[in-house]
Amino acid sequence: MNAIEDLPEIDYSSSEYQAAPLATLAKFAGQTKLGRSTRGVEIFDYELCREAIIDRRLGTGHPKLMKVLGLPEGQALDYKRNSISFHDRGETRRRLRKPLVNLMGPDQSERFRGDIRHVVERIINAVPTDKPVDFISAICDPIPSSVYCYWINADADDANFVSRTSHIVQQVHTRDPERTRQIVEGFNALLDYVDKRIAEARKQPGDYLLSRLIEVTDSGALSEDELRNWVVKLAEANTDNSSHQIGIAIAELASRPEVWARLGEDPALVPQAMREVMRYHPRSLSTSRETLEDMVLDGCRLPKGTAVFPNIGAAHWNPSYYPKPEVFDIERPDKPPHLNFGGGIFSCIGRFAVTIEIEEAIALMARRFPNLKIERAEFSHSPMFTSVEALEGVLDPA
Repeated sequence: MNAIEDLPEIDYSSSEYQAAPLATLAKFAGQTKLGRSTRGVEIFDYELCREAIIDRRLGTGHPKLMKVLGLPEGQALDYKRNSISFHDRGETRRRLRKPLVNLMGPDQSERFRGDIRHVVERIINAVPTDKPVDFISAICDPIPSSVYCYWINADADDANFVSRTSHIVQQVHTRDPERTRQIVEGFNALLDYVDKRIAEARKQPGDYLLSRLIEVTDSGALSEDELRNWVVKLAEANTDNSSHQIGIAIAELASRPEVWARLGEDPALVPQAMREVMRYHPRSLSTSRETLEDMVLDGCRLPKGTAVFPNIGAAHWNPSYYPKPEVFDIERPDKPPHLNFGGGIFSCIGRFAVTIEIEEAIALMARRFPNLKIERAEFSHSPMFTSVEALEGVLDPA
């Protein structure tokens, strides 16, 4: 039986990780199933990661995260305490998930596809085609934030606020107390905005997601606070993560001309290409859990309250599960599936709609701009996320 101190240590601040994060994770995955870091226990094996994500002995890591940040008392912390992120497995989490699962499942999300396609076309049509473009500000940020505005029946001009605020509040995952004040201010602004949107939606009911959520609330399935928390959560999680994943997809696919050409000629290949993007260069490099009881994981003793991180990046580059993981191959079998969206009662509720957003953006761009040229693509990799720091190019170079 091993103790945590016996596990090999990974240093996320090392030059090796910063230079080649996924290759570094692959090396650890090839040597050990478990490791440790300054943040807690790291899981490098795919199967152990998958099991840990759904293991009932492991709960959400958000309460510990709020302590690390030192989030002060106030409406931002109240929101986090009462949102689904703080609830472990059990009846409360199941009850909170049910209305959104019913409204955003695979079939229900497909109902959004036509409108999402319209949003994507409107945004891309506004981008100049013959000169260098900052894809982040022109495409990656506006698409998910505009889809959110569509969901809550808000003016399209609100998309800039939604995008900016989503990026701010997602800094909770930096675990950096120096950013706490900015995070609190971001949450406060988002909470105030959502209160106004709910009030407007009650005055103007219709066939849009927020109006449907209000109907669910009025039926007694959600409280008013829970309604508010879900509308905030949709902005908090979707916009920032989707923006980065769209950027990663554009960079990885358009930088491979043969792949890009195939997608333009046959849009039916886009879903499998996106699966490989999310395997090869995932937005979510890990997810956080906390042990709810003393437990043993792969022969290692983990006391109650231990922070545990299923390392998605390591799992996706584990050669035992993905032969030649460093090779980008859109023909790669879709099993085992990527782990970007979690699983079980911790699965991402918006995953189907997010996937549609990205698929529609890639399909349109590959078809319309077969010669799209990436001139600059820069990424940063924290222990939690891949972030697109710069993405520039020309849609239709002469």
